[in-house]
Amino acid sequence: MSMLLEWHYTKDDILETYLNEVYLGQAGNRSVHGFGLASQFFFGERLNDLRVDQMALLIGMVKGPSYYNPRRHPERATERRNLVLDEMAEAGVITAEEARTASARPLGLSDRPSYTDNRYPAYIDLVRRHLARDYQQEDLQSQGLRIFTTLNPAIQQAAEDAVSRGLAQFGSGESAQALEAAMVVTGKDSGEVLALVGGRDPQYAGYNRAVDARRPIGSLVKPFVYLTALAQPDRYTLISPVLDRAFTLEFDDGEQWQPQNYDREQRGEVPLHRALANSYNLPAVRVGLDVGVPAVQDTLRAFGVTTPITDYPALLLGALSQTPVEVAQMYQGLATSGFNTPLRTIRDVTDAQNERLSRYSLEVDQVADPAAVHLVQYALQETMQEGTGRSAYRTLPRALSLAGKTGTTDDGRDSWFAGFSGDLLAVAWVGRDDNGPTALTGATGALKVWTRFMAKIPQYGFSPVVPDGVEYHWVDAGAQALTGQNCDNARLIPFIAGSEPDQSTGCQGNLGGQIRSWFEGLFQ
Repeated sequence: MSMLLEWHYTKDDILETYLNEVYLGQAGNRSVHGFGLASQFFFGERLNDLRVDQMALLIGMVKGPSYYNPRRHPERATERRNLVLDEMAEAGVITAEEARTASARPLGLSDRPSYTDNRYPAYIDLVRRHLARDYQQEDLQSQGLRIFTTLNPAIQQAAEDAVSRGLAQFGSGESAQALEAAMVVTGKDSGEVLALVGGRDPQYAGYNRAVDARRPIGSLVKPFVYLTALAQPDRYTLISPVLDRAFTLEFDDGEQWQPQNYDREQRGEVPLHRALANSYNLPAVRVGLDVGVPAVQDTLRAFGVTTPITDYPALLLGALSQTPVEVAQMYQGLATSGFNTPLRTIRDVTDAQNERLSRYSLEVDQVADPAAVHLVQYALQETMQEGTGRSAYRTLPRALSLAGKTGTTDDGRDSWFAGFSGDLLAVAWVGRDDNGPTALTGATGALKVWTRFMAKIPQYGFSPVVPDGVEYHWVDAGAQALTGQNCDNARLIPFIAGSEPDQSTGCQGNLGGQIRSWFEGLFQ
């Protein structure tokens, strides 16, 4: 890409374009792009009229506009500005004395509308986007429109508290203060967006991370990898043994890839349901390679992914960037047994005469076999009871049935959790705006925020209806055989009809079964 740009444009042209387009902050609901607009927003001056210290501040902000926001983090911004001034002096742009004088100056910011009159700026931001998506632009030009949204103030307040207090529990040091978070809450079946939080300061009408922060989703992709496999019941069931052992994948160009588990351990053969519940990387890659990366891509697209999807096997471990709202759309289909329900924030729009505006239709599509999705739901419930999400039950009552999945990316740069109860689906993300490491996993970061939210809202447990074509059987996964309820290693597991084991351990598992076998033997 850089070679193509240099072929068509001079370096001065490229630099000028960059200086005019680079993101430097947020003015209410408007993004601040370019040094000229940033000069007016932060200092109330034209760019040509700025002092060298003011220019240095804007230059320093390029690395992280939110992290070095001078209105929210003046000490951090001052330190960064002074570093830029020192670099300018070292490069001979200014003298050392000019750098010392400029470093001693205050930031000198102008007044600005840091908060809007709107109580829910991040949510209203999404409403505006849905208006543009769902309604004709000419219909929205009339006066006196009334917009009825799906916002639930009580759930919104609980989500805001979960984000702000959840981040506070990670400490007060500089690294903890650099953490940001976002949360999206929807009605599990309706797809209505009930709450949305765009950052640690919910009332700040700035960068809306819930809608605009597109980050790698890590292990949140694994349910879709395994769903692709489980849709082939002649090849995979929840008790299929999958190999948790390291291997090397060599590409045609000679490069090699050696995936590893997060804990660097290897466990040999494990049942598929346990591999998903504990988020083991190696089995996920093996299964994904077996069913094929293109098939996994098709599954992801069916569940609402519209952004480009890599062809490389790294996709199987979450090399797919999505926003929290986009993740909520993906998981909506898992929560509703394979029905893709478009997320919406708008119930109705009426004009000044109280007439309803017509809207583009929002289709609810069945995108996957409910039977295969039911098997994934079972494993996601196991994730909460026994797997990577089990710490949620330190706070939540164990009787509340939940399903969910943790997600962690390289170096802990992104901490994710997506999960649902009987009536709510919520997605939480924790990370840094500068994409730096956080030392958090999905379980130690986003899950804590998610759990704090779920504990605030009364709700029903997740109890999915068993779809046609699914049967539950007591099995011994290690023996790959049917068994009795009270036998060793017995577990009740769903199967797509006809895919259950055809062998039996011979253990009846209860006195009634033993008596029946004895009685039947009398007539043989």
